[in-house]
Amino acid sequence: MKAEIKSISMVGGEIANYCPVEEDKFMIGIDLTIGPEGEKGGDFFSVQVCSPKWLIENCKEPIFCRNLIVMNAYDNTAIKMNLVRVVSEVDRPTWHELALYLARYFHWEFEDYSRTEDFFYAPSFPFGMWLGNNK
Repeated sequence: MKAEIKSISMVGGEIANYCPVEEDKFMIGIDLTIGPEGEKGGDFFSVQVCSPKWLIENCKEPIFCRNLIVMNAYDNTAIKMNLVRVVSEVDRPTWHELALYLARYFHWEFEDYSRTEDFFYAPSFPFGMWLGNNK
């Protein structure tokens, strides 16, 4: 089974119209709908795209960088070409296996879901840790 990108959009606006104030200092969020090739619909994936200069100026402490694309200067065409390349090169027996592979590159809406009997659920997030309460 192969996948294809059904839609690409920028968080908070239209990606085709986006132009950063500084070409070499930016951070944007991109939402993707990716589904089985030749079929309707798909699942929601997301990824952040930023420049090294943005990281240097905004990340003063160590961070984990998953689901992140880093590029020296903003280039809408290069972003789209690389998204399409990553998605089109994958071939797996089932949609679930394919989506799990894509989750290495993008945040997948169902990434942490577990099947229990007849429904899926996502484990609850430890909000106390998120708020700095490690109790």
